[in-house]
Amino acid sequence: MSIVQNVRKTINYGRKNGYKEALCAAWERVTARYYADYTYIAPERTEIIAQREDDSVKGIKLSLAVPAFETKPEYMRALIQGCLDQSYENWELIIADGSETDLVAQTVVEYQDERIRYIRLEDNEGIADNTNQALSYAEGEYCGLLDHDDLLTPDALYHMAKVIAECKQKNIAPVMLYSDEDKCDSEGKNFFDPHFKLDFNLDLIMTNNYICHFMMIKTEELKRLQIRKQYDGAQDFDLVLRIVSSLLLKEREGQGKKVEEQIVHVPRVLYHWRCHEASTAENPLSKMYAYEAGRKALADFTKRMGWKADIRHNKHLGFYRIAYRNCVLQHRDDLAAVGGFVVSQGKVRSGLYKGQPLIYAGYMNRMDLYQNVTVLDIRNLAVNKKYHALYEKITGYHYVNTFYEENEMSENTGVKELPQWMQELDAEQLEKLNRRLSRQLLADGGRLLLDPENIRKI
Repeated sequence: MSIVQNVRKTINYGRKNGYKEALCAAWERVTARYYADYTYIAPERTEIIAQREDDSVKGIKLSLAVPAFETKPEYMRALIQGCLDQSYENWELIIADGSETDLVAQTVVEYQDERIRYIRLEDNEGIADNTNQALSYAEGEYCGLLDHDDLLTPDALYHMAKVIAECKQKNIAPVMLYSDEDKCDSEGKNFFDPHFKLDFNLDLIMTNNYICHFMMIKTEELKRLQIRKQYDGAQDFDLVLRIVSSLLLKEREGQGKKVEEQIVHVPRVLYHWRCHEASTAENPLSKMYAYEAGRKALADFTKRMGWKADIRHNKHLGFYRIAYRNCVLQHRDDLAAVGGFVVSQGKVRSGLYKGQPLIYAGYMNRMDLYQNVTVLDIRNLAVNKKYHALYEKITGYHYVNTFYEENEMSENTGVKELPQWMQELDAEQLEKLNRRLSRQLLADGGRLLLDPENIRKI
């Protein structure tokens, strides 16, 4: 990220959250320097040739849907050429053009390839409806959604098809796949700010659309759901949340696999998000309406799930907080436990962020967000009632709720003072007990939720 971008972000953050918070955020940016030395390395020619000769994936047709509007010729040429350069060749590119002029049409006609399908729309109905019209022509098994000014890496479709084929061999038909991404300058030559994503994390996606680009979805599912125009600006987030809720409701009813098995992460940078002054990648404030659309999409999601909750914006733009009414465990049968940070001398003392300063937000602000984790600290923990017996078996003590909140009006409040047996555990014993209990809770089918706003100081 450039110095100008950093300064701009810090100023905007300060205006929104106060300059003390902004100073902490700036300090983290300077000291942590997440992936500051990143360099995108394109696949070698020999690798591209080997991918083209891989017969194990050629039977999977992939579609790409692009809503275009007065797209600059250089951007449209780069997008089309990026498709033609793909190592995987069983694809179709559908361009739905809502332009008032012939600018896009004159660019597309330069390319004579039957895989490129140009659709001139009668009217410009906006990004959602224009995309839906493109989807109606899609014939591939899976379909990816592209912005008209962004870029795919030359191996993007190959790796998507490869993972789909591997899943099929395991009797899994993923509903959605997504890759890592980075940003590029307006010329598409310099690459920076990589977004290396987690494997699917249910609670994290309910705080921020960390999936974003590049994602491919079963075409039949895309055609069924459609893109909803009332969520323009956050239409991708709304789509992802509707896919997640559909899978989660089936999981709740015992009719399908866990969501984590049906949404698959492809851990490679396969997408370049182009930055220019009009894009949210370069200037988040250029689309403030998008963040409100995201909040509304999340409110719609919680309503479908039957959860009583309010949605509020997080201090970071594009991030949200589900404020569950009463304890989250009263709404979420899928959770085995919820836990928070245990802090001393300003640092987190256990779990995923052990040793990190509490003032940090973490990579992609994750230290400030709800997320599913593999281990929680027994000193700041509430366990779902149906797992109390397991807790007592593992610890050898009666269950005690230690998920303590300072707010005396809260119904979530656990014990203020930790029981004596917990206080007597040394660091090694505590670590072993935390991991053993967490591992068993996960093995019994539950999820573990980290709530970073719940802090116990010791």
